[in-house]
Amino acid sequence: MGAKTSKKKPGKKVKPSRPAYAVLWGLDPSCGKGTQVAAVLREVGASVRVAAPNQLGMPAGLVARAGAGVAGPAYDGPVPTCEFMLLCGFSNEQVNGLIAKSREAGCTVGAKALLTPANKNWPLGRLICAVAGEHEAMTGGERQE
Repeated sequence: MGAKTSKKKPGKKVKPSRPAYAVLWGLDPSCGKGTQVAAVLREVGASVRVAAPNQLGMPAGLVARAGAGVAGPAYDGPVPTCEFMLLCGFSNEQVNGLIAKSREAGCTVGAKALLTPANKNWPLGRLICAVAGEHEAMTGGERQE
């Protein structure tokens, strides 16, 4: 039999896979529901970062890359009071696994978003409030506690 031929185009670069991680707001991974959420994230191959209040004015993409150690410009909007997860570098399979495993573990987070080119420059606080508002509108005003 003949040798297998590669379907890859010559000279085409393959994107290296990026590590998946989630930026959490309103969830402490060291206790309560936050511990369960962090465990589910690790199960799907993602690491956990926690956003700090002094990062709400920073672009969401910068918070995602920088982690909690970097402070940003002042944020003059409403401080989000909800739970929120910003998913970064997740594959479709990881997102689906996260949703299924969160339901199984009883630790779903209603307001969540994927980091995209369209939202990476939004101030994190504004993004959290917008996604939480959309989630509340879509669920008929039900808040996930």
